[in-house]
Amino acid sequence: MAAAKITSAEEKRRVIEESARYRHAMTVEFQNIKAATAWVPKTVGIVRATTPFLALAAPLIGLFVKKKKKTEPKAIHNGKAEKQGLVAKALMAFEIVRKIRPFWENFQHARRRRAEQTKTRPIQAVTVRK
Repeated sequence: MAAAKITSAEEKRRVIEESARYRHAMTVEFQNIKAATAWVPKTVGIVRATTPFLALAAPLIGLFVKKKKKTEPKAIHNGKAEKQGLVAKALMAFEIVRKIRPFWENFQHARRRRAEQTKTRPIQAVTVRK
């Protein structure tokens, strides 16, 4: 009976030590995870800040990146080659302006609000304690 109590006390001590080792190992792993994912909040902030600009710039980037098509014979109307794309370019410019306009207006309103806040904010006296 005494041997059984000794073994249960030893078993209890062994389990407590094992638990402490596992707890320490988990703390180390959590620190590793925290260090490995430290870049995520900054990256998410950058992505959130640049997404509207990328959405607006996508058509322009597409114009520069697209591959040139092989020259195909153009349709001839009344003996003249058709100047293709003038209307398409005007419509594309209209679409880009239409998409940029809300962002521009929001930006202008934000600048005005910021300027008004700085004008209405009283200058606080700074006291220096010695």
